[in-house]
Amino acid sequence: MKEEIRILLVEDQYFARLALHSVIDAREDMRIVAEAASGDEALAMYRAHRPDLVLMDLRLPGLSGFDAIRAIRNENPEARILVLSNYEGVADVERALALGALGYLTKDADADLLTDAIGRVHRGYRYLPPLLARRIEDERDLDPLTARETQIVALVAEGLSNRDIGDRLGIAEKTVRVHMTHILDKMGATDRTQLLIIAVQRGMIHLD
Repeated sequence: MKEEIRILLVEDQYFARLALHSVIDAREDMRIVAEAASGDEALAMYRAHRPDLVLMDLRLPGLSGFDAIRAIRNENPEARILVLSNYEGVADVERALALGALGYLTKDADADLLTDAIGRVHRGYRYLPPLLARRIEDERDLDPLTARETQIVALVAEGLSNRDIGDRLGIAEKTVRVHMTHILDKMGATDRTQLLIIAVQRGMIHLD
């Protein structure tokens, strides 16, 4: 009989937890030993149960999934964490991996892909679906935004005009327009609407 993988499930949506239970409970080599519906609860449940693997959502009340990954890895640098999230932007993936997650799946993954990823991450391997891995490689070839440009994109997402952005940052409106020209060019966008769509797709901003 295969070694049983003890899993902490971190997911704030009740029906999503039920669906994941149905997939994992069907396996003889995997078992959910604890659940958490928030980042703070995830850390507490990790301390109480010391699972072999954490299946982590990112969008959580209170402590975010990102912060929960950091906190768990600070307590145990060997912790195995697999992210399962609606966020599919490259920035989210890279941030989660940088914090110590070993794998990343989006919630549209099928049961076979999920259980395969759990097995791989449990064995200490990094796991990304091929399509997501290719997107990361493609975007690494793009000209990255500067810290100021990234800040301006976030303010555009708030609905601020160039003048309002200039007031917020303490720079001239003309300077903001120059930054916007560079941002649109780097992002391959023709206007602010397209810019925000691309920024959401890349995980640079979240509009939820």
